Amino acid sequence: MLVISFAFFGTGYAQIEAGVPDDLVQCDVNNPGDETELFDLTTNEVQIINGNSNVVVTYHITSGAALSGINALPNPESYQNIANPEPIWARLQSTAGQGWSVVSFQLFVPKIPVIAVAPDNIFIDEGDGNAEADFDLTINEDQMLGGVDPFDFQFSYFTTATDASNNENPIGDPEQYTNQTNPQTIYGRYEYVITGCEVELFDFEIQTDGALGLLDNAFDSIALWPNPADHLISISGLYQGFDYVVEVLDVSGRIVTTKQSANNESLQLDVSTLAPAVYIIRVVYGKHARSLMFVRR
Repeated sequence: MLVISFAFFGTGYAQIEAGVPDDLVQCDVNNPGDETELFDLTTNEVQIINGNSNVVVTYHITSGAALSGINALPNPESYQNIANPEPIWARLQSTAGQGWSVVSFQLFVPKIPVIAVAPDNIFIDEGDGNAEADFDLTINEDQMLGGVDPFDFQFSYFTTATDASNNENPIGDPEQYTNQTNPQTIYGRYEYVITGCEVELFDFEIQTDGALGLLDNAFDSIALWPNPADHLISISGLYQGFDYVVEVLDVSGRIVTTKQSANNESLQLDVSTLAPAVYIIRVVYGKHARSLMFVRR
């Protein structure tokens, strides 16, 4: 907030002093993108009057006009800004000979955020297979800004879409964020620094090598039946949201057939074409795998 005040007091009278009003913000809803709106400059007049009596308030677009008490805006209840942001000067004039005081405030029409290029997913291959890494969630901001002034806009990041929409529980340190699942979707808000108007929501995925404990638990719960089998084998306990590869191997380790899980919690394998023998079913996701033995009778 730009705060500038001047005062002049008549001899022998108690001084008057204008209060500093809040800045005024109007969302850019009329012809979006032109950054002009109609303002009621008198909205915070009580703050300017500051408890004084026998006063009048006038509004001016230059400090010189306000100091000289000239060129007052004729219709301050309906003023269209000519710059963004724009300073307005208010003159508090005593009608009882107690002088005058001048203060200023700003008009803001928050710029509309437009994501120039959608954020890329972020992948970090640490090579340790522990499925955790420290991510800099801000590395896509330049491409989303697309050349506009980064000081005009701000980004915030969240772990759920609901939090992003409601602007609740933002990630405290987005430049060093440790993923909670792998992969994980990150949600974000892109908005003008003066908040409360247009907001762009976005999301992207972060991923590293390996699988987190949630997936470990899912591998522990994988089961197959019937065993022995002569036609169909059902595999259950797959973690929905991951595409597994299911391999059938003979005892020498040769892959005899494969099948994709197709993002399901269970699947069926047709083993009727296999010769009666002992086989191994291996369920694979990335570098993570679990092997189960079955008998084709």
